[in-house]
Amino acid sequence: MREGKMSEPYVAVRQSCVLGESPIWSEVEQALYWVDIRNPMIFRWYPESKALQSWRVQTEIGSIGFAGDGRLIAGTRMGFAFINLADGEFHLLEDPEGEGRMNAVRMNDGKVDRSGRFWCGSMEDPGYGEVASLYRFDTDHTVHRMEGPVCISNAICWSPDNRTMYFADSLKRKVWSYDFDASTGTIENRRDFIQVQEGDGVPDGATVDSEGFVWVAHMRAGQVKRYDPDGRIEREISFPASMTSCPAFGGPDMSTLYVTTASSRFEVEDFEREPDAGSLFAVETDVRGIPEPVFGA
Repeated sequence: MREGKMSEPYVAVRQSCVLGESPIWSEVEQALYWVDIRNPMIFRWYPESKALQSWRVQTEIGSIGFAGDGRLIAGTRMGFAFINLADGEFHLLEDPEGEGRMNAVRMNDGKVDRSGRFWCGSMEDPGYGEVASLYRFDTDHTVHRMEGPVCISNAICWSPDNRTMYFADSLKRKVWSYDFDASTGTIENRRDFIQVQEGDGVPDGATVDSEGFVWVAHMRAGQVKRYDPDGRIEREISFPASMTSCPAFGGPDMSTLYVTTASSRFEVEDFEREPDAGSLFAVETDVRGIPEPVFGA
């Protein structure tokens, strides 16, 4: 394991998100978007000016992606939706988990692939039932169930050559890799990529850099670890917040690693110990990320 050339983690935006998640970088706007799932909000932050905007939304949002024309595509408690931040319009598209509402199933981690499809996995909230699935939402608005049952879907991302997809079940502390066919959107040949040991947190959100290494947030361990394509730890970063939830690259040259955190179930003494829990952190690195695709593009 090597350290690499990195800065110490620092607070980029001081917040108290209950469950900060789904950071995505807009190259066009030079801005970072992320959400607070539990206190349903969408944030947009411009690092150069330090300007921060926020929007309250009508339901919990597990993840977002860019959809063009100023819209976001989102995986929400109500299903897939378009959100227009300019006028606040929330347009529900499809609800693949409609029959699972009695089990409190909601959409969780999600990302747009490089062919413009939105992948999003569900979870049983509070996350102790193996009743969730991974879905692919195509540009023609058809929904395909791709994996399951699982407990808590997370860590969706793709290798730079677009031939490998990663996906985690957090409750099983396992990240899998699949053969990915970008032209058809199919996955096969599931194998274990990493098995997180007990006491090392659980795998949450993930991103892949331009060198093909996978950065995984270890929720409850206060760490983000960089894994090589064979699943070996190459480096790790420790944060002054135990509930690290999701990493994403951004910045003018895509070398700043942004990391969302959470403060779910925190009491006064927890905030005394971790005053920046729920904030957005940043680390300057010596590697570059991969730009976020746009749904339908």
